[in-house]
Amino acid sequence: MKNNYEVEIHILGNCIFDTDTFLKVLDKGIEPKDFYSTNNENLFNALIECYGEKGSTDILTFNKYLEKNNVTITYVMNVLEEKITFTDITPYMNELLNLRVVRERLNLAKDIQKGILKSDEDIKNRLEAIEAIKSKIGNDNSIVTLDKVEIVDVYTLEKIPTGLKAIDSKLLGFAMGSLNIITGYNANGKSTLINQMCIAESLSRGYKVFAYSPELTNSNLKSWLYPTIANDDHFIEKSYYGEKYRTLGDIGVKYIDKWIKDKLFIYSDDSITSSEKQLLFDMNRLARTGVRVFIIDNLMKIDLADSYKNEYVAQKIFVNKLKEFARKYKAIVHLVAHPKKPQLGSNKITKYDIAGSGDISNLADYVVSISRITDEDREKSIELRDKDAVIKVMKDRIKGNGEFANTFKFDKTRKRFYSTLNELNKDYGYEGKEDFIQVEMRSY
Repeated sequence: MKNNYEVEIHILGNCIFDTDTFLKVLDKGIEPKDFYSTNNENLFNALIECYGEKGSTDILTFNKYLEKNNVTITYVMNVLEEKITFTDITPYMNELLNLRVVRERLNLAKDIQKGILKSDEDIKNRLEAIEAIKSKIGNDNSIVTLDKVEIVDVYTLEKIPTGLKAIDSKLLGFAMGSLNIITGYNANGKSTLINQMCIAESLSRGYKVFAYSPELTNSNLKSWLYPTIANDDHFIEKSYYGEKYRTLGDIGVKYIDKWIKDKLFIYSDDSITSSEKQLLFDMNRLARTGVRVFIIDNLMKIDLADSYKNEYVAQKIFVNKLKEFARKYKAIVHLVAHPKKPQLGSNKITKYDIAGSGDISNLADYVVSISRITDEDREKSIELRDKDAVIKVMKDRIKGNGEFANTFKFDKTRKRFYSTLNELNKDYGYEGKEDFIQVEMRSY
């Protein structure tokens, strides 16, 4: 925890956002005087009064309590903008109390030095008051026995499959509430795999998706994603200086535009951010509107808080925040993390090759890599002669699988990895058959 202000803002923001969190804070024994900032002390008083009369801490219910306690609505909005939502606010409550203990000890020392405390009894009473504050720290009833814990059946958990049968037969899909790391060298197919496995498959199953990809313009993203989603009959043949090629036609683009408009969310080109704080704020906002799949491509494009002090620690903190986020909203977060530079003559990746903090893969629930099959690989193995890529699951915390890998072909026109014709020709569901016939008839 960095300072009083940050701790207090996160606690108050979460209390306003969620009444149940406010009740946890009260149960902890937090009092207005535990807040160092007068504004924050007054705001907590307003929340107490509002809940006492209205049974809620919702921002729409407590304007009059703010005015009574000399807190402006502008200040409240700043609190809400700066706070980060957590599934477990306990560490922040403990830190708030720790900071109060430190202040009280300093005040006690100053009062003794100034001669304000006249007797040993006065000093004893102050020390007992400090001990009372300390007793609240860690008193969370957070320890339980296993008879109160439900067994989780990994086969019935809510999951989103990868859409690749050879992988799903073992992985079962990505469980909601999990963090997945995707890695691979440049030009080995990471972005295409994300389009197919994380975006198209999620959309086809009714999930809304947020994709953060600052290295691509939105036009680039659309040009790469739409062919992956498109059905084969929406491709048309063209020629360039006598060379024929197939590309997605206007009709297919229009259909996908109509289908995807309320399902996939991205930053506009002129508003994309590199700020960790802004990105997490926007992710929380989208999650509250029903977005369940979040793609961050990639870790190195984000300006992490305090990374100038220790980059690896900053990475660990950020990845922890993503994991907390996934759990809170029962979402899936796919985070792209680049591998270290390959050793000469090798393009094989292990989970230990991810650049940056080792905690990136340690904290993840899944780690998936993709590698291109080289001509040299094909020469060494007959089985690889007609294959293009290896997709390896290097970590599966949920089902407990060891590492496993499968080889796939790649269709350059459709921009799809596949091992069966069903995967190559998969219909992601954007096309309404009757409407399609009518549009086709009108186009002639």
